[in-house]
Amino acid sequence: MFRRLNRRIQDFLREKRLKIGKILFDRKVRLKLITGENFIIKNNINSILFLRYDGKIGDMVVNTFMFREIKKRYPNIKIGVVARGQNKKIIENNPFVDIIYDYNKKSVCNLAEKIRKDRYDLLIDFSEVLKVKQMMFINKCKCRFNIGLDKRDWQLFDISINSNEDFYWTDHITERYCAYLKKIGIIGNINSEYDIYNDENTKKFDYISYSNGVVKDYIVINPYGASNHKSFNLRTLEKLILFLQSYNINIILLYYGDKIKELYQLSQLKNVIIPREISSINDSIYLISNSKLVITPDTSIVHIASALKKSGIAVYPPNGGQYGVDHIVWAPNYKDMTVIFCEDKKSKYDEIDINTFDMKEMEQFIVEKIEFKK
Repeated sequence: MFRRLNRRIQDFLREKRLKIGKILFDRKVRLKLITGENFIIKNNINSILFLRYDGKIGDMVVNTFMFREIKKRYPNIKIGVVARGQNKKIIENNPFVDIIYDYNKKSVCNLAEKIRKDRYDLLIDFSEVLKVKQMMFINKCKCRFNIGLDKRDWQLFDISINSNEDFYWTDHITERYCAYLKKIGIIGNINSEYDIYNDENTKKFDYISYSNGVVKDYIVINPYGASNHKSFNLRTLEKLILFLQSYNINIILLYYGDKIKELYQLSQLKNVIIPREISSINDSIYLISNSKLVITPDTSIVHIASALKKSGIAVYPPNGGQYGVDHIVWAPNYKDMTVIFCEDKKSKYDEIDINTFDMKEMEQFIVEKIEFKK
């Protein structure tokens, strides 16, 4: 009861803060804007700034096709990306990104001032709901034109990508991002495949050793999702490992931070490898890039595997998650990535447990995807 009351209070205060923020920062001098097929040329767009300050790795992976498709048509355009945390690692080696700005909540004004001095022509924001600090940031960047999502009634945005008009919430996320491209005149044959460029430093994993020598053939299991109930627990991992052992398949377990500690007890199992050097998402990307199969409950790894065209099995919540469309919007973008679903929660007060997927179904897909002899 206390938790529900606290949530209602926070929701009330959040709504008030957003209204005050909009009063303070929803301001912009509107310039003449020419829409249509030749948007880039007619509006003299020489630089574009993408805002990915949410730190989401999967979303950044999806964004990569936008960078490429713009540069393919306008190679001289400068593309800058505001990134945060690990998601900037996704584009550090991307040849279609010219500059990466590191977003830090404590120095938002300083970053906005730097961007203002770099004089961007076009800013692209993907936020469904803008927080006050984000409103302030966009306002202070002072780009010539701003594009936002469902911002038709905002003064701060010159162009709005409108749901149920330019795209539908039931569309795959690439359709939503294509709507942005079409709005700025990038039309025709748009390739929505993602790009991942490996970091050369991650080749340290070429030398992962095992009792029988250097590991060549292996599958990757990423146990971790956005929360505990969206992560594989140790019992689930043990079941997967025991099944894979019967096929004599090497298994590499991914982790982040101190999560390696809770995997220690699995390191003694046959064919299990837990690399001690994983320190960034780039390390995980390299391990995935050389794997035979990827198993994960996390959509960011799904997007990475899709970009690398890796066969995989992903476990999703049933019925499209909270909004009923997650399995469609965030579906894999590669034909050999299979989705299975866990069971629904027992009551509205419970959390969905990703570990309730059908193990027999998982085993069946593993056997279909990997041609290992028992």
